[in-house]
Amino acid sequence: MIIIKTAGDPEFHKVLENKTVNDITQLNPIQVGAVIQPTKIEDVINAIQTTTRPISVGGGRFSMGGQVAFDNSLHLDMRQFNKVLQLDTEKKQVTVQPGITWRDLQKYIDPHDLSIKIMQTYANFTVGGSISVNCHGRYIGHGPIISSVLNIKLITADGNLINANRAENTDIFNAAIGGYGGIGVIVETTLQLEENVKVERQTNLVEVQDYLTFFKENIRNNKKVIFQNGDLYPPHFDLIKNIAWVETDKALTDTVRVTPTGLDYSFEHRLLKVVAWGDFGKWIRRNIFDPYLYRNDVVTWRNREASYDVNELEPKSRKESTYVLQEYFIPINNIESFIPKMKAVYDQFDVNVINVSLRHAYPDKESMLSWAPEEVIAFVIYYKQGTNKEAKENVKQWTMAMTDAILSEGGTWYLPYQPQASVDQFNTGYPNANAYFTLKDSIDPQQRFNNKLLDKYNPYIAERIEKEGKTINGYYRNEEQTILTVPEWYLVFNPKEYSDYLESGANPSDFPFYASIDEYWSLYDRSLMLVSDAYPPNDEYITMLQVIGVSVTLEYTIKIFYENTMGRLFSFFHNGTNSDEEDIINQANRTYSDFIYDTAWYEFEFLPWISKVWSTSNTKESNWLRKVERKTLFTFEFLFKAGYGQLIGWAANSTYEEPVTDIYVLATSSTEIPMNNELKVYSKKDSTYLLSIKRWGAFTTNLIALADQEVQIHRIGGNDEILVSIIAPKNFSLQSNKINVLYESNIVTDNSAKRLIYFMPVSELIPFIRSMKTEGLEIEHIYDY
Repeated sequence: MIIIKTAGDPEFHKVLENKTVNDITQLNPIQVGAVIQPTKIEDVINAIQTTTRPISVGGGRFSMGGQVAFDNSLHLDMRQFNKVLQLDTEKKQVTVQPGITWRDLQKYIDPHDLSIKIMQTYANFTVGGSISVNCHGRYIGHGPIISSVLNIKLITADGNLINANRAENTDIFNAAIGGYGGIGVIVETTLQLEENVKVERQTNLVEVQDYLTFFKENIRNNKKVIFQNGDLYPPHFDLIKNIAWVETDKALTDTVRVTPTGLDYSFEHRLLKVVAWGDFGKWIRRNIFDPYLYRNDVVTWRNREASYDVNELEPKSRKESTYVLQEYFIPINNIESFIPKMKAVYDQFDVNVINVSLRHAYPDKESMLSWAPEEVIAFVIYYKQGTNKEAKENVKQWTMAMTDAILSEGGTWYLPYQPQASVDQFNTGYPNANAYFTLKDSIDPQQRFNNKLLDKYNPYIAERIEKEGKTINGYYRNEEQTILTVPEWYLVFNPKEYSDYLESGANPSDFPFYASIDEYWSLYDRSLMLVSDAYPPNDEYITMLQVIGVSVTLEYTIKIFYENTMGRLFSFFHNGTNSDEEDIINQANRTYSDFIYDTAWYEFEFLPWISKVWSTSNTKESNWLRKVERKTLFTFEFLFKAGYGQLIGWAANSTYEEPVTDIYVLATSSTEIPMNNELKVYSKKDSTYLLSIKRWGAFTTNLIALADQEVQIHRIGGNDEILVSIIAPKNFSLQSNKINVLYESNIVTDNSAKRLIYFMPVSELIPFIRSMKTEGLEIEHIYDY
């Protein structure tokens, strides 16, 4: 439509900062409160000491279950904290900052013929992240990385810098390594290195029932074996391709010292796609691809074999399906009895397993969250799953079933992946977790260092009042909704303007209908642009905004044509006195504009007003022609809205779940918070309240009233930011470092005033309301998601 094309604000280009932290699977988007990228220790200390937020720490973001982030947290992105601080070639030791990747460290030490002692197969991960998950690799004769870590420095929740090793602050050393960022921020580490040597690939095809004997006789105690893994072929899990890399003096067949970056992995991508087809793809891999790939002898450098690029596994898109890891640690003598149990779970839930890699690890008696309390074989599972809700639920069900199977064999599972295990399963698999969380509580009593993994299993936050939100339907609201609802709310504000305009005695034909249309689409354009980069797409709500926008545009377009033709003609007959019927029409518009502040418009009873306007006897000296014309127009308008409202109401009740009518506010107060029918105390613990406030207009009026109390707000709908609009004089401006002025909006009937749209931390909401009251300004609305 031409009017829509000419309306709006296509020149608006302001966008909000993207504070979504996700991992490689793209399954776990988390909206954090702020993101910083420290480059020195002072940056970390300052960030911790100048905020009271929860703190989350991330590196390469290859963990797959929210281990690197937490809602509304201060997120420390450590990837720029990535320098080599010292290299001792005599002792074969290196000290680095935690954000450095293994690949960059390899590049640094390779000219000195040194190599990483323990790391993962792929070199894209950061050193700090690897230490935080207590990683392991394909290295024979070793356990987790903790055995190669000589020293760490970390910053605690109070901003103190602590040195920890096996002689100093040993408990902190053992808790932080494999502690998933819960103890503090690792800012420096010293690692033991090894010599870079030439290695030769040796492969064997072994039946499952013979594998343990083969491994113990040929691999386990062979000090020449550097790397080893066994590929257990799905879907039958009956045959293992054992791949060992053995130190050798043979001539190199591959002279590259460290795998270059930016290589073309299109062949690997096609192979992965074929294997993911199903059982036939897995047959092709087992009988055609692998025999071809392993047909030649290979001699290469240890650093070359240790510097794989994870991009060889990265699909073109993870939108509809994604590739995920799990890992199980089974006592070495129990693997033959575990494999049938594992297969049974995969068969029951039709899991698309791409690969199972078997790796060996000696016991780890140091890390508090040790995954290898005894000698184990690690089963590294690479599988494909869908990204929709049903697929995620299926993964949850089979993972919990698999966890039972793991526990039945005395094993455990690796925690960098989706935290599906129940609290009871976790405590069984990690019996020293209580000691870990007790130590954490002693140095981080506010539990500031947090992420999705720790939040699920930490007993010290299990009783926090905000945890009740997980049991409340509609507790968590999408934060982008506070911005996207502005155009919808304009269709509440504009009818109020229209009512004010009619009651002022102005000519209805002069109401700025086109300016109102333009304002709606301007707010629409600005809202969509603001959220375009910062939040996931909300297509369903945007479609709704388009539908109601088109509807109001059609309505106002009809009024534009009518009021500028017939309306103006009949306005000449107006003698300066409104009829009783016109007064009722004004009352109807006022009642309607008041109603939609708290209730959906289609629930308004239009028909009684039509009856009322026609049954009224005029007692005033008004013009009869003008009276009839206004009554007739009003009747057609309210009849149409009544029918359209019935249709929309029916569609809403048929399509949508029962609406959530309350917004939940987490707050603290030194005094009792007064309750009413619209504001209730859902829960209270000490001075912390979980308030339930009615949505829509009542939400705004009650929060404005709360500003008179000694209240501090911490979360609204689980979010830490909210949108507020005020009505202010044209010359008004607010200077604040904490409050963001997104844009100004027109009051179409008052050129002396403007609408200001502010985006602010919820902690600033009460002080802001008080400030506006002092200024004598109207808080128009607080947008409740």
